[in-house]
Order: sequence, then structure tokens, then C-alpha cells
Amino acid sequence: MIAALAAAAAASLVFMTAARLRPRRRRSATAAVAAPRRSPLQSVRNAMHDRRWSRRGPSPLSVAAWCDELARHVRSGATLRDALTNVDPADRSTEVATASIRLGLTRGRSIVEAIDDCPDAGPHLHLALRVIRTVARVGGASPIAIDRTATTLRQRAADRDERLVHAAQARLSAHVLTAVPLLMLAALLATDPDVRATISSPVGAACVAAGLTTNAVGWVWMQRLVRADA
Repeated sequence: MIAALAAAAAASLVFMTAARLRPRRRRSATAAVAAPRRSPLQSVRNAMHDRRWSRRGPSPLSVAAWCDELARHVRSGATLRDALTNVDPADRSTEVATASIRLGLTRGRSIVEAIDDCPDAGPHLHLALRVIRTVARVGGASPIAIDRTATTLRQRAADRDERLVHAAQARLSAHVLTAVPLLMLAALLATDPDVRATISSPVGAACVAAGLTTNAVGWVWMQRLVRADA
């Protein structure tokens, strides 16, 4: 019983540390072109990645980069329809979120219809698509409108980074308040026979299990409160 509780405490600490330190992977355009043939395992991982991004939506910087490419193609003489069809976003999340638009345009649908059929993919892409839809419906200087949309999205990203900086102390406090009880439990189990005897009883084991559960719930709750995109 004692070994199981100590293992649960250590596993909780390792899980929270790994979730905090896990890097975010980004896919560049060069890597997408030069990627080798995918293995079945890689295909499964890409499918899981696509489902995750379909829920979260692309970031404001990735949508802004896509808008820059669209405006650049239109300024070079292409129509807005051609730009939407031929521009492949470098970011994987934006590529997945806009795939239905490119598919609809290749099948002969109008820009407005293709955008209306696009599933919701987050507030940042929603803003860009609303601007593109308006430009396609009423006309006007589409590169200027798209450039201003990219500027707005970059401002959103800057605001998000600023919130992330201001929330750094709160995130640190959340990790300290979560890790200290786990470390204290492990230290007491290793050094104090009375604690080991207490935990060996049904009441003590139930108290420790309830404490570990509330500790994990509190960590998740605090992470949601201080996340930058809230």
C-alpha cells in the first residue's frame, strides 16, 4: 500500500513536470516539402495532431502568415480565388483548418460558399475568413483588407504573450503548490515510521488518496485560470 501511494505521488509529479516542459512542435514549409514517406505510426500521430488542432484552432501568428501569403499573391496579379486555391499554409494547423475551402474552390464553389461551409476553427481564423468573405462579396482592395487583418492578428499574439508574461508568477505558484505536497509526502514516507503506519491503515490510505485527487484537480484548475489564451 505504501509503495503504491509513493508511486502514485511520484507519477503525478513526473506527469505535471512533463506536461509543463513538453515543447510545442511546429512544422515549417521546408520540412513539409522534404518530408520522407510516412510510416503508419507517423500517420497515426499526424491524425491525432490534426484532431487536436481542429479543436483548438490555429494560432494568430500562423493565420497572419497565411494572410500575408494571400495578400502577396493578389498583389502579384492573381485573383483572390486563385490565391485561396494555390496558397498552401506553412503551418499545419492552418493547412488543416483551411483544407475544406481549397477543396470547395477546386470543385467550382464560390468563395462565399466555400467559406460558409468551412467548419469553425477558432476565433483567429474566423476573423480572417470573415474579412475574406466580405471582400469577395462586396469587392474592394482585398490586399489592404487582408494585410490589416494580419496586423490585427499579430496584435492579438502580442497581447497573448503579454498575458503570458504577467501570468508567469501565478503559473510558478501553481507548480510550487502542487509539487510541495507530493515531495513532502514522499519524504515523510521515507523517513517517518509513524507516517508509514498511519498510511497503512484504511483511513490513512483514504486520506492520502483524497489528497492526491484534490491536488491533481487543483493543478488542472489553476492551469486553466492562468493560461495565456483564456
